[in-house]
Amino acid sequence: LEARVRALVEEEQRLARSSAPQQDAEAAAGDAGEPAGEEGAGPGHSAASAPEPLSFEGFSRMWRRVLADAVGMVARFCELAVLAQAALVVSAEEEEDAGIQAAGDGVKRELLRLLDVLLRAHLQVAGNLLRTRQEEHRSVHSSEWKEFLRSSDQVLDEIRAAQATCRQRLGETELQPGADVQVGVRGILCEQTKHIVEEFDKSCKEQITCAVAQERWERVDVPYQYQAILDKMLGREKQSDSEEGVGRYLHVDSVHFIAVPAALTLMQHLSEYVRLATMFDAMQEVVVQRMCELLYTFNRDTYACVLRRQVQPKKKDAPEEKKKITAANLALCSQCCDFIAQLLPPLQAHLRTRLGRESTAVLLSELTKIAAAYASHQAELYEKLSTLLVDRYEFHAKKWFSEAHHEVENDADASLWAEDPATRAQDLSGLNPHKALGDFATDIKNMLRALLRTLASDSVRRIFAKAFESVAAKFGERMGQEIPAPSPPYEERLGRTLGDRLALDIAFLQESVDRQSNSCITTPLQRLLADLVCHLRVRAPADDPLRAVHPAAIEALQRLGRLPGVDARSRATSSRLVTSSSDVQFAAPRSASTALHPPPSGRVPRAIAAAVTPVAARAPG
Repeated sequence: LEARVRALVEEEQRLARSSAPQQDAEAAAGDAGEPAGEEGAGPGHSAASAPEPLSFEGFSRMWRRVLADAVGMVARFCELAVLAQAALVVSAEEEEDAGIQAAGDGVKRELLRLLDVLLRAHLQVAGNLLRTRQEEHRSVHSSEWKEFLRSSDQVLDEIRAAQATCRQRLGETELQPGADVQVGVRGILCEQTKHIVEEFDKSCKEQITCAVAQERWERVDVPYQYQAILDKMLGREKQSDSEEGVGRYLHVDSVHFIAVPAALTLMQHLSEYVRLATMFDAMQEVVVQRMCELLYTFNRDTYACVLRRQVQPKKKDAPEEKKKITAANLALCSQCCDFIAQLLPPLQAHLRTRLGRESTAVLLSELTKIAAAYASHQAELYEKLSTLLVDRYEFHAKKWFSEAHHEVENDADASLWAEDPATRAQDLSGLNPHKALGDFATDIKNMLRALLRTLASDSVRRIFAKAFESVAAKFGERMGQEIPAPSPPYEERLGRTLGDRLALDIAFLQESVDRQSNSCITTPLQRLLADLVCHLRVRAPADDPLRAVHPAAIEALQRLGRLPGVDARSRATSSRLVTSSSDVQFAAPRSASTALHPPPSGRVPRAIAAAVTPVAARAPG
């Protein structure tokens, strides 16, 4: 048997050498100045005739011939066994000897046992040959390996059928079939299939880690073939018949998601895992487990590359290699997490239907936990966006409370406090509001524009509501501390005290943000202004004429609509959309149904819990 295998290997090597172009050998011989052929080959001939590793195609041909030899051996042995049995039957009839007939039954059983021994020996040699190719087969493409498995299973089934035919021809119907001699070969094939899956998994994880590390978190257009891959992976019909061109979004359950290159790479790898799970039935559990590990790897690497890096506003003059993560980058990363969390439930349902095994269904339940992990990651990204805005306020607040206001020209604000509404000033920028508040208003508008390009309005509103709650709390804490109030620029008269100038700054903040802001943050902004005014009226020292706030100044600004009045504060307080900081939480939902099945009416992120708790009544100013 070993000699037969060696002969087949040598034959395949000769075929491989003969299929190589002859021009290369002639050119090499010409360069050496020697004639091509056996006589002038010299050392080059020995190198060319050295054994070379077989290609996978050549090994597949040889492998089929080795297994086909086993089928032929069973057929020839069956003919021999039938002839031996027939000879014993004839001898028993001629001699009329019952002992010969009994001996014939024993010989028949021994022949069948011998057949099992021969087959086991043949397949053992074949298995050893297969083991020598273990490293080479790690890099075999899955489609080629699937065809290799199909042809191997077909020939092994032919061997089993030939065994059964031999038993039937010998009339051994009552004898139980012997041990399955193909178990060893099938076990080796299963083991090498697992190695192929593991090699594929290793390559995917390396590519995902590299893709996340190189990700710039900037949106890209989506080629239509990616949407086709997504639909096929979920077992759905194509949403578009176009095979070319690009789109703006990925679509999952009629929800649109902005794409980044890393997310497209992950989706492509997930489709390959789904294909492997359906291609190799024996490896379903292994493939599903590796797919879950890949999803965890992507989530972990994304968290490390985004949330653990320093976050600061984007600067146009920053060197490209030192570019920091911006609010727009954080928003795109949150979209990526939302996309994966939305993708996993239908993928889980499709795989449960397609694969069908109970053991596989247990592993697929891990996708629910993974979706919750991505929802939690998204919640932390929203929290980071709120923290980013709070950090910008703290940066500007240091200047707001440490640097004095510029002086106001004489009577420049007289019209603001006039009784006739027609003569009241309409522009607060001429009253020298503090520059720090103008810069903070610019940061608010810049972040608002960046987030609205990526996130839904409801998500943006909740992010700003959370940030404004923290800003109001920090403002109240600072007002409880001593604030320098030199004279000048501060005076004791109406509109010139530190408290009045801070009130004008708050009014200027509303004017600057409302001028270009989206209506989605109108309610959080009004709540912020109401809280700032409340803290100002309560905490400003009434016994200090330079720091006190005149009630007339607040009332005049409220009548002008420059500060939220009592009605505005009541609307903001009674609103069930904006709540206190203890209610606006960006935590993952407690139940899996809440996390994985958002309301069908809009793109509300699942990671943000609905804030519906009424706000506690506040002390009057």
